[in-house]
Order: sequence, then C-alpha cells, then structure tokens
Amino acid sequence: MIAMLAAALLAQSSPELTPFEAQGFRTQIVVEIAAPRDEVFDTATGDVSPWWDHTFWPGPAELVIEPEVGGLFYERFEADAPDGVVHARVIFVQAPEQLRLDGPLGLSGRAVHMVSSWTLEEGDSPHETVFTVDLAMTGEVDEALAGVVRSVWVHFIEGRLKPFMEADCHLEPEAPCAAFESD
Repeated sequence: MIAMLAAALLAQSSPELTPFEAQGFRTQIVVEIAAPRDEVFDTATGDVSPWWDHTFWPGPAELVIEPEVGGLFYERFEADAPDGVVHARVIFVQAPEQLRLDGPLGLSGRAVHMVSSWTLEEGDSPHETVFTVDLAMTGEVDEALAGVVRSVWVHFIEGRLKPFMEADCHLEPEAPCAAFESD
C-alpha cells in the first residue's frame, strides 16, 4: 500500500530527482596527549571554542558540546540570539572515558549520517591520555569526502586539541594559546 501511494505521489509531481548511491566509510584516529584524561575530557567538551576552529559563523558567540545524554554540540551565531546550528547530538556519555555524537557536524544539509565515538584511556601514566576517535559515516559519501572528513578530524584532535592541552592553554582558555600563534 505504501509503495503504491509513493508511486502515485511521484507520478503526480514533476520535480527533477537526482539519485545518488549510498556509500559509507569507517576510520579510526588515535592520538596520544600528554595530559590527564579528566582534563582532556573536560577540555574536549563544554566550551570548545578555544581549540575547535571550524565553524559555520565567523567568531560564533558559543560553540559547545554538552557532555550529557541528549546534550547538543551546537554553535550559536550571536549572543542572546536564536540563530545557530546543531552539529550533533550526544547519544552516549560515560565521562571521562567515552562520548558519542550523532550528527552531520560540518556537513549539515547533505544526505549523510555520521557517528563519532570518542574513547579516552589513561596512557602509560595518569598524566597521559590515549584519545581514540572512531568515525562511521553513510549516505551521500564518496572517497574524496571520506578523506576530507578523516583529515579534518585528525586536524581537530592531533592538530588542535593535543597542542592546546600540551601547552597548558586549557588552564587559561580565554588567553591566547602559544600553540596557535602561527595560525
């Protein structure tokens, strides 16, 4: 019955349809960070604007990952304004060991589904953290986009969060970070 209804609706309308082949990929990124796991988790969540550098809006008022079940990873364009974007929803959290996000992140508006699973383990000492990101993405994805998504996540964790933590910039997040002076 549903198939017949869908066929009838398609026959009545005349929009141009562009089919795409659904594809997907999985990848894992592992980065060792010379900082305690609790501090890494706290810095990787909450206000992430000091180290997260890809946004929809230049200089957004807020860029936050709420580390609670149902929490959001959102960007508010201007203070006290309703405009912004939800990048993802937190679907699993066990602080400070794991966080899982479900959402398109920077690919809002594309036919994609992405789950980003974070695992933070203590390294060889309590002052080291092994940060693992497991990505799974399906939908309108080709090999080029998969490569871009992976490289952006390497940039976030290895190129931004790691140097931010290791330069102790998380201790004064409002101050300029020496690790990013050449940016």
